[in-house]
Amino acid sequence: MQSRGWGTAVVLAVALPGCARVPHAPSVPIFGSYFPAWVICAVAGIIIAVMIRALFILLHIDQNLPTPPLVYLCLSISAGIGCWLVWTGYF
Repeated sequence: MQSRGWGTAVVLAVALPGCARVPHAPSVPIFGSYFPAWVICAVAGIIIAVMIRALFILLHIDQNLPTPPLVYLCLSISAGIGCWLVWTGYF
């Protein structure tokens, strides 16, 4: 009998965190069209990675990178996640 109560509690604990009081997707109106916030953060991550690449070239760090495409991909992803954390207020 108690196992049924635990099963219900586990199902509710897993299912309810996705519920929100104000359900809406984080989107931004640009030129009359709604864009998801993650797209804007991804583009910002790419722009930041390009700026860091220019800085690395200026400081001659680019020549010493073992795999530049992988480094710049990781920088872009990290910058995009950083923008998302700042945007949503978790950082």
